[in-house]
Amino acid sequence: MKEWEFDELYEYIEEVFNKSLNDGLNELQAGGRCLYEFANVIEDGETEKQIVYTTIATLEIKYGVLSQRIFEEVSRIIDTFRETNIREELDLDLGEIDKFTNIINNLRVNMDAVKIQ
Repeated sequence: MKEWEFDELYEYIEEVFNKSLNDGLNELQAGGRCLYEFANVIEDGETEKQIVYTTIATLEIKYGVLSQRIFEEVSRIIDTFRETNIREELDLDLGEIDKFTNIINNLRVNMDAVKIQ
């Protein structure tokens, strides 16, 4: 399986999400397409799964919505997130770990402000 850099994976998910919107899908459908497209990455490991789900959540929240499935998974991720686990599982540099930690912290704040569907 392909080894992903954090920024590379985030940008690729964002690209698929935006292409889905350009193809006429709504934000929730675009998130669903990302889950489908990145199913193999999600299966690669817990950290990869966390990156995929938190990225999709961040993108959906920009549009003021969040799917129930993403909400539930990201809530679990937030509840169990430990920075040390990320360092142990992935070979991320400190900048990438900081970015991911910031995403988690932003989701903690912003998830309650959107419509869950």
